[in-house]
Amino acid sequence: MEEIELFEKYFKKELSEADQLAFEEKMRADESFGKRAENHFLLLKSMKQYGDRKSKKEALNKIHEELNLSTEVFPTVIETINISRWEKYGRTAAIAASVALICTVGTFFGLRLNDNEHKADYLELRRNVEKLKKSHNQILENIKEKQKPEIAPSKYSGTGFLISANGYIVTSYHVIKSADSLFVENEKFGRLKASLIYKNPETDVALLLIIDEQFKNLSSVPFAIRVSEANLGESVYTLGYPRNEIVYGDGTISAASGFEQNENSYQISIPVNPGNSGGPMIDQQGAVVGIINGVQTETRGAAFAVKSKVLLEEIKSIPQDSLATPLKLNSANQLAGLSHVGQIKRWKDYVFMVKVYHGK
Repeated sequence: MEEIELFEKYFKKELSEADQLAFEEKMRADESFGKRAENHFLLLKSMKQYGDRKSKKEALNKIHEELNLSTEVFPTVIETINISRWEKYGRTAAIAASVALICTVGTFFGLRLNDNEHKADYLELRRNVEKLKKSHNQILENIKEKQKPEIAPSKYSGTGFLISANGYIVTSYHVIKSADSLFVENEKFGRLKASLIYKNPETDVALLLIIDEQFKNLSSVPFAIRVSEANLGESVYTLGYPRNEIVYGDGTISAASGFEQNENSYQISIPVNPGNSGGPMIDQQGAVVGIINGVQTETRGAAFAVKSKVLLEEIKSIPQDSLATPLKLNSANQLAGLSHVGQIKRWKDYVFMVKVYHGK
């Protein structure tokens, strides 16, 4: 009698009393035989309780259809389900997926690869196990995500840039002046919680510190803050977030003073938008030469940037013992020998969108 047929006859209680006793004795004496028998019993119990694979698949498909999902593209479209639908169907879908996964895995281990009669079933089940595992895990993951409190859209955003390896970020004071909470974000680091450390409304300079556990201290930043002033007509460029992606702009120093002859600022011939405020102005060697701080609408095409020497003075004025962690600037500019494009590729990882939340 073939082994699988014997397993099924024993499970269905179709063996004679003598054959049943002999079967049970063999299970005790032959450990390998006993494990094969137990695996097959698990398969048969699963099929008896939940029906054959076709009925289980149809049941799962029905639940997926109620959720407006396709079983083939389930992990992709699941992100589009709204919260109310998850509240209604989330747990049901998770339980259904768990049942289907357990049953299929039981079948997967119950069938033997060297059994020619079941090879096709084995291969099909192996594919179905992988699909169901992905579907099941995605359901649970999305239920967890939907249970997290959503963060409201930011009220305002600007730009900032990292100046130290341990998370200090410079931006414009007017960007963050009404903030109840602050986040910084870019493609490399994602979204990080930040805290206001220092501000000076008169010079429009503010200093933030990343306080998010996801952020790990870097070995260094590759650029320096320039001590000397830029020259009239000197070429400069900017990186910032006037929209939800980093934007490059270039031009020249068009005046050695800013709006109303402010000696702390430059006038520049670079087209900027409000979202650029707080972003770096960079010289041709890749060093910081200023901080973008505004557009003067009365002077057509004129934009302004706080001078880097002002930023250095502000940093120097902060008592180190008042800071949670020491602020150390990079004195060596590692970008000087790079091409313009090469500098930008390095720089963009250190420029952040600053998202401001207030009045919540």
